[in-house]
Formats: sequence, C-alpha cells, structure tokens
Amino acid sequence: MSSGPTLKGLAAIIGISPTAVSMALNGRPGVSDELRERVRAVAEEQGYRPNFAARALRVERSNMLGLISRNLSNPGYLRLIDGFSGAAEERGYQVLIATSDLDQARETNMIRAMANRHLDGLAIAPIDGEAVLETWQGESDRPVVLVNAARGARSSAVMSIRGDAAQAVRSAVDHLLGLGHRRIGLLANAGLSSASERVSLFRRMMKGAGLPSRVISGSTADETVKRVVRALARPDRPTAVITDSDLLAHYVYDAAAEAGLRIPHDLSVVGHDDLPTSHLLAPALTTVAVDRFEIGRQAATMLIGTLNGDEIERPHRELPVELRVRNSTARPSD
Repeated sequence: MSSGPTLKGLAAIIGISPTAVSMALNGRPGVSDELRERVRAVAEEQGYRPNFAARALRVERSNMLGLISRNLSNPGYLRLIDGFSGAAEERGYQVLIATSDLDQARETNMIRAMANRHLDGLAIAPIDGEAVLETWQGESDRPVVLVNAARGARSSAVMSIRGDAAQAVRSAVDHLLGLGHRRIGLLANAGLSSASERVSLFRRMMKGAGLPSRVISGSTADETVKRVVRALARPDRPTAVITDSDLLAHYVYDAAAEAGLRIPHDLSVVGHDDLPTSHLLAPALTTVAVDRFEIGRQAATMLIGTLNGDEIERPHRELPVELRVRNSTARPSD
C-alpha cells in the first residue's frame, strides 16, 4: 500500500518549493493563508503523511547540532568553528562538523547526511543559500541558520548571521579612493552567491565614484593566481586589488611577485577576515576584520534559543566590521 507522496513530491504536485510546503504544513510564517489552506487540502487529498521520526524529534532531542563550512583550508572558518562549538558545548550540545569544499554536490550530500542523523539544528556557510534552504527544509523540520550567506537567501523561515558586507566593501573602496587609486580591482571567489553580492556592491560603489569596476574571479587557487597575473600584466592593470578573503590576498601577493610588482609601491592589496597570520605578511596586510568567533557563537545561541522556544531578537544579523590599515596599501606610484 502506498504511503503517499514525499514532501518533495507534494511540492512538485502543487508547483511550489519544498520550503514553502514545509512552512505551510508546520504553521510557519512566510506563506499566505490562502496558500497554507491549499497545501493542506492537497496534502490530505494525496494522502501525504509526515515523517514520524522527524515528528518524534519535536519532543525528543539528539542534543547535537551540525555545522557545515565552505572550506577548512581558510583559517577564518576555524575561528567560526571554535565560537560555535564552545557556545554549543556550554549548553550541553555536541557538534558534528563537515565541509563542502566549495562543491555544491558535496554540500547537498552533507546536508542530507546531517538530516538523517536527526540533528537538532544546522548552521551552514552555504555556496548558494537558496539551494541549501530547499534541501534542508525538504529533509528536516529543525531550525537552520545561514552563516556568511548572501542577503537574498533570507526568508521568514530561517535565521542568518554574517559580517556587514556593504560596510566591508565600502570601507575598502573608500580607503583606496582616499589614497588616490582610480584603477581598482575586486578579486572574488566564483560560484558563491555571497561573492556575487559583493561584486554587485563593488560595481555600484565604483559607478558612484565615476570609475570603471574591474572584477577578477576564479574558483581554485591556481586559476585565481593565473587570472590575477594576467590582469597585472596589462598596460591598464589595476593599481589596487580588494579580495574576498585574506587567503585570496595571499594569492595576490604570489601573483604580484610573479609579475615583478612590489606591494604596496606598484600594487595595493586589501584583504577580508584579518587572519592571525595576516599581519605577519611582508608587507603586513591591510584587511577588513570580521569577528568569525562571534559569528559562530551567535549562530549556536540562535539555534539553541529557537529549540527552547525563545523569541529570537534580530533573526537576521549583520555584525560590524573594521578596516585595519597596515602596510599593503599606499598611494599609487603612477
């Protein structure tokens, strides 16, 4: 005897996303009363039955939270993990940690694996926040918080926390403009929705200054260095480069050396994260400091507060960032 469609199957029948179906069936805000009634009517008509294991978890807890990072080769995520794990363990939760390695198929598999472990909640630094929400909410009715995600991934059914992206881009651009730079490039990690958002912010700010925007993107370290080297070899090369991370800034240092350029005399560089090693670079890196530890800590407390039935103040949070000026930026030489 058939047990009826799955949540995903029900979504396909109605013609909406699994996220919207989950929100409608579980009484969450974010869908209209009309759609909620329609979903419930079709669910009854189709014989849809929720996952009883998931339903049982509403009263039984595993006391485990999940955390999926994008890339553990970036030390910034280690600080995030420290903050998240510490806050969770203080409240009696264990943490299961995984990484997507910037691979969307792997990210989907990790989300499903964590849902199958019946975790009480998930924090994830997504490649694409919208796709993550659809996958998780199609597999689990437990809370999720997006970390360092693009603003467009927000919805009334999810929490999010990140550094202030607009402030980060603006502080870097204003600093370089103030030094007299007019040929400024942005180095972004291709494929990340959050990187696409920073690209849009950068283009808007450069347009506001009456200047062209130069965007360099790559998905791997080797590809990134090659593209930066090519950009730096052109006659109209940028005199300054803003990067999405301090890790990418390290690659720019390598590319500048390969191109025979001196930092900051020939090329100014601005990073993002303020890793513990960034002030040790030669020259010390000017960078936008983001408190990854605090982001991780607050992500855990938001999840646990939701599980405890608390009303979460500011479910979508942007923490302030700070530009730390060091020796990798100076007035352009030409």
